[in-house]
Amino acid sequence: MGDDTLIAFFANADAVAQRIQEWNEYRLKQEIAAKERTIDIQVDKASDAKATQLAAQKLLKLQAWNQAQTQRQELRHKRFEQFKELLFWAGAWVGSGRSGTLFFLSGIVTFTTLGLIAGLNWPTTIACKSDSGGCYLLRLDKKTVILPQQFKNILAEYERNKNKSKRRK
Repeated sequence: MGDDTLIAFFANADAVAQRIQEWNEYRLKQEIAAKERTIDIQVDKASDAKATQLAAQKLLKLQAWNQAQTQRQELRHKRFEQFKELLFWAGAWVGSGRSGTLFFLSGIVTFTTLGLIAGLNWPTTIACKSDSGGCYLLRLDKKTVILPQQFKNILAEYERNKNKSKRRK
């Protein structure tokens, strides 16, 4: 059923592309005819010698303009074909089932990373082995990280506070 849908989609896309191309060719012919009519009117108003020279210049300009329009139309058609190929590739990829697998795996990686970051930032303080490790780098509040060089100072302060509380009793 999925292949039939893609075949119908490709047939409709080709028909639309053909209609667009025919419409662009018709428009180009209309613009050329309008320019030729303008040249003819101007030629009738000018003298024969001047008109011939003017017509030749205008014809050269018209030919250059026509060539530029043809090149633009070819470029537009080429870009449309590239877009159509990309669209068909994307449709085939989504229809193949690999997109669901990739989406599932990217979701697992995303939520695992978010869970790791949340787990490292949830506690009020955390001990890390060094300031260049992942534990330290993923921590948002780096002031609450205890590094190995600070561990002895914290233990000494704890012992002092413990001894002070014993003396007060």
